[in-house]
Amino acid sequence: MPAAGPGVTLQRSAELRLHRSPKDRWTLHVSAAPTKLPDPRVLDRLGSAQSVVLCGHEHPDGDVLGSQCGLYHLLRSRGQDVRIVNPDPPSRSFDFLAEHTPFEAFGAGAPLSSPDLIVMLDCSELRRLRDLGDVIRQLDRPILVVDHHIGSENGDGGEAFVDSSAAATGEMVARLYDAFEARPSREAAEGLFTAFVSDTGWFRYSNTDASVFGRVAELMQTGLDVDRIDGQLNRRSDPGSVQCLASGLEDARFELEGRFASLALTKPQIDEAGRNGLDLDRIMEPLRAVDGIEVVAMLKEQGDGAIKVSLRSQADVDVQRIARELGGGGHRKAAGATVRGAGSEELRGRLRDRVLKALIEGGAA
Repeated sequence: MPAAGPGVTLQRSAELRLHRSPKDRWTLHVSAAPTKLPDPRVLDRLGSAQSVVLCGHEHPDGDVLGSQCGLYHLLRSRGQDVRIVNPDPPSRSFDFLAEHTPFEAFGAGAPLSSPDLIVMLDCSELRRLRDLGDVIRQLDRPILVVDHHIGSENGDGGEAFVDSSAAATGEMVARLYDAFEARPSREAAEGLFTAFVSDTGWFRYSNTDASVFGRVAELMQTGLDVDRIDGQLNRRSDPGSVQCLASGLEDARFELEGRFASLALTKPQIDEAGRNGLDLDRIMEPLRAVDGIEVVAMLKEQGDGAIKVSLRSQADVDVQRIARELGGGGHRKAAGATVRGAGSEELRGRLRDRVLKALIEGGAA
C-alpha cells in the first residue's frame, strides 16, 4: 500500500467466519469507517531515523505501554535502534509485555542519549514526563507526537500524527503498520490489544466502534491468548487492595439529584493503593455503575500541593471541556487535570458547579 498524503483515508474491513458445518456457515462482516493516515513527512521522519526513543506520560497506562510495544516492534523490524524510556516503570500488571519488550524508567539507570527522533505517545506535553521532559527539552532533538487526544497537534512536537476520533493511541500505531505495509508480530499484537482494551474498557465504552473490532479481529489472527492478557491486567491485585478499595469508596458523595458523584483520595491512600497493586481508576467503577450517574470525579492528592482530577462521563456531558477550564484536557467521555491552589472541598464544589452548568446547557436539569 503506498503512503497516503494529507487528507487521504483508507477504507478497511475485517471478515470473521463462524463455521457450524461444512454445509452450514455464517459470515460476519465488520467494516471500519475511513481512517486518517499519517502525512508523508511523518512517515519519512519516522522511517528514516536510525535511533528512536519512545516516551509516554507519567504512570504509564495500558494505552501508553501497549502503543509503545507496538511501535517498538514495528521499528525494530525495519532495522532501527529503538528504546522505550518513561518517567515511571510499568506496574506489574504489564509484566507480560515486559517479557518481550524492554521498558526503561528514567532515573533508574536509564540515561538518555541524543537520538535521531523522540516519539511521544499518548501525550503531547513534555511537562507530563516530569524530569524526563526537562532532559528532552535540553537535548533539542526532533519530536513526533502520536496521540488521540484533542488538541495534541498543538503540543510540544515539531510534527504530529493525531486523530481524536481514534479509540486509542494504539489505533494510531496500527495505522502506522498499514502505512509501512507491515503486519504486527504476536508480541506487537499483545501491545496493541492491550492499548485497545485499556482505552475502550474492554469494548464497553462509547468509543468502541466497527473500526476497533476490525483491528482487534486482525490482532487475534496472531494467536493472542486473551484469557492470559485479561488475567494479567485484571487479576493480579494483592489482598490488601480490597481494603484500599473500601477505604477509597468511604468518601463517595452523590450530588445534583444523583447525577454527579465524587470522591477524594489522600496521598497515604494513593501510596497504599500503589503498594497493593490497585489501579486507582477501578475505584471509580462502582460509582459509574450507580443508576442515574452522569459524571464521576476522582480527586487525588499529590503531596506537593497539587490535586489530580479524573473525570468520567456516562451521558452527554463533555468532561473534556470541564477539564480544559481547569488547565487539563482529554476526551469527551474521559478527561483530567492537575490543579494547584485549591483544597479538595473547594475543588469538589467547583466541579459540581461546572457539571451543573453542563447539565443545564444540555437540557438535562
